[in-house]
Amino acid sequence: MTGGIEPALERARAAAGDRDVVLGGADLIRQFVGAGLVDELRIHLVPVLLGDGTPLFDRTATAPIELERTRTIDAPGVTHLIFRMTKNGAGS
Repeated sequence: MTGGIEPALERARAAAGDRDVVLGGADLIRQFVGAGLVDELRIHLVPVLLGDGTPLFDRTATAPIELERTRTIDAPGVTHLIFRMTKNGAGS
């Protein structure tokens, strides 16, 4: 999609209707967090090292990103971490 993340979000919200919009991919998530467009961050932590990839928290915005953990779910082979964005890269 061209035109930036704001038009992409508008189209995603229109397509989602009353459902949540879910982002995937570290680079895309960093862009949305940096623009102050993320309400909640869900991390599914699996204890397996896969090698190369794009780190989620590499090259974050210059402003601090503050998260409030709202839920932790332990399950066999995975820990689900759910955070509310209290302040993110765009100064929100």
